[in-house]
Amino acid sequence: MLASLLKAIIGNQAERGLSGIIAGIFTLVCMVFIDSPVVDGRTLLGGELLPWHITANTISASAETNVITAEGEVVVSKGEQTLRADRIVYNKESGLLSAEGNVDLLTAGDILRCDKGLFNLKDKTGYILNGSLFLRTNHFYVRGKEIRKTGPETYSIKGCKITSCDGEAPDWSITGSEVEVTLEGYGTVKHAAFFVRHIPLLYFPYIIFPAKTKRQTGVLVPSAGYSQRDGFEIEIPIFWAISDQTDATFYERYIEKRGLMQGLEFRYVTGVDSKGMFLFDILSDKKEQKDLYNEDDLKISPFPRTNQTRYWLRTRSDQQLPYDIGVKLDVDFVSDYDYLREFEEPSVGPEYMVRLDEEFGRPLGEAESPYRRSALLITRNFQDYSIQASSTYYEDPKRPQENTTPQPLADLGFTILPKRIYGLPFYFSLESGYGYIYRDTGPKGQRVALAPSLSYPIWSIPYVALEPSVTYFVTYQRLEEYQGYKGQQTKDAYELGLRLHTTIEKIFHIKQGNIKRLKHKFQPVLSYTLRPYPDEEEYTSWFEPVDVLDRLNVISLSLDNYLDARREDERGRPSFSQVARLRLTQGYDLDEARRETMPGEERKPFDPLQAALSLTPYPALDLSARADWDHYNHYISSGSVTLDLAVERGANKQDRYRIDYEYIRDYSKSLSYDAAINLLYGFSVGASGKRDLTIKYDIKNSYWIDYQSQCWGIRLLYENLESDKRIMFAFRLLGFGELGDLKVY
Repeated sequence: MLASLLKAIIGNQAERGLSGIIAGIFTLVCMVFIDSPVVDGRTLLGGELLPWHITANTISASAETNVITAEGEVVVSKGEQTLRADRIVYNKESGLLSAEGNVDLLTAGDILRCDKGLFNLKDKTGYILNGSLFLRTNHFYVRGKEIRKTGPETYSIKGCKITSCDGEAPDWSITGSEVEVTLEGYGTVKHAAFFVRHIPLLYFPYIIFPAKTKRQTGVLVPSAGYSQRDGFEIEIPIFWAISDQTDATFYERYIEKRGLMQGLEFRYVTGVDSKGMFLFDILSDKKEQKDLYNEDDLKISPFPRTNQTRYWLRTRSDQQLPYDIGVKLDVDFVSDYDYLREFEEPSVGPEYMVRLDEEFGRPLGEAESPYRRSALLITRNFQDYSIQASSTYYEDPKRPQENTTPQPLADLGFTILPKRIYGLPFYFSLESGYGYIYRDTGPKGQRVALAPSLSYPIWSIPYVALEPSVTYFVTYQRLEEYQGYKGQQTKDAYELGLRLHTTIEKIFHIKQGNIKRLKHKFQPVLSYTLRPYPDEEEYTSWFEPVDVLDRLNVISLSLDNYLDARREDERGRPSFSQVARLRLTQGYDLDEARRETMPGEERKPFDPLQAALSLTPYPALDLSARADWDHYNHYISSGSVTLDLAVERGANKQDRYRIDYEYIRDYSKSLSYDAAINLLYGFSVGASGKRDLTIKYDIKNSYWIDYQSQCWGIRLLYENLESDKRIMFAFRLLGFGELGDLKVY
């Protein structure tokens, strides 16, 4: 544990470690005095004007001895680099520099203070007496009775003390009687100890650690907890900084009643649009199989489990290849249906789903999802057309041995964007594709589809556009032999469309906070779609998710309202954002309006009225809602509301609130919430949960309390799940344990 603390501090994951800062200090001193200082715009020793400046009460220079002496409030500066001392003596011939009396060296926010420093600028060695170093990047203090640079890449510190806590009596610190460091190599510590205040908790007589100036390998902060179902557990993450573009984190999670779960998270980045994240957990479960007669096991799910080796693999990857070829890879594969229900917080990253969503915009499926989806997509976009190749696999973890799910394992697509035909007023577009559908058990086969389309935009009157279109669908399907039957079939259909639309805009000059203008944009669209289909006797679909084209004879009206804001800061610099959007959509089925009815039966040509609202009046407030209104039963048939709110509390802190409400009439009604609230004196509390309002049952609830001091923090978490209750404990120290960012060159 103590070794990992030292690894984290002396270099470790932070971009500038102790080793790099010490090297920078000696380099800065060399740079300051290798060039001739400037006094009042002139160099001390003559020559060209150089950017280093020196001021002092008295400055003297001897041409015979090549010695420069500055005394009394000496300040040597260049940009963000400043050296202060009571007295500085520099011998240009020998290269010796001495600074003494209230010596301060500032560089990019880092501060070195010492009683005396002696540097040899020729062999770049030297020492500092009673030095204290503050590293701004990771808020570290390093103190040493004697800090020496003994060679080009070697350093030593005697009487070393390291902490991220302010004050003379830090809450925690690490000490060592003697530290030896070789940059880009290794370091050693003699008599290392970890202190809480003045109490030593850990001691090692000798430690070896890596001393890189970049992100480094080390043990991250462990966490521990207790589960009512699984007993005591502890997790220790180990970080491996492979390079600036790649890293990996290994998770060792011991669960008392289940065994050792091991996890891996691998990240890479090769360009702005090329990055990936691979995550994998595996467990050899002490509980060999599921007991369907056990009430607690049935709470997890009603499906059997006989496998002892349990795992979950998930991946998100975006890669740009030569010739503008883009590749996206999604993998989500689990050993059994119960895995995600039993281990809702797997060993790899408790915030993995949020991170995947933020990084790639493609979150993983919910734990309750009946299928896990994996897909590979390869695209090449040109100016007027695009080519796509994809492969998708749907895992059914409920029936791993007999998966009857149709699998579109191979898909090729070719798309031509709407393009004017040789000066004619017509626009042509095309959707086409080939697919191979596979099943472990069941029919499989191939499919070819073409859908060319013609449109003719007509400006009937000013500001109003009329656009008729026609699309022809043709699909050929070939079924491989299954249960003594194989065959082929072709279907075709056409679709006629007519679209009438316009855009109306108006700008309002207002003064509401930093909002100076509001633009209201109104876009009504009236459309008609007619699409007949063959009789059921002539066509039977063998792969339901593909090529099921229902007959359409529908008139639709949509009304889109947008409200965009122009904001200005104190300097008058503008920024633009959408503060509101309201969309109303209504469809009318002409076939249903003319359908023959039975006595007492009512025609229902009006589709549900669909409404969607999005409000973001302030960056800290986001509200979205949707609802479907049933005209005939006079109720909302389905709907949802999501509210995100952030409240600034000062000191770079925010209270965050989120509420999600989902409603499907006569089927489900649920409420989810998440809140994090900052209290006084460094305390904060939070809660999250999900409740099924239909059966009045709590699916999941969790509560936590957190304390964050200036240099350390602690969190206590309690979770009440469907099939388990557990309590977790995590401790953190400011300044280490962060993964850092991958670099793009």
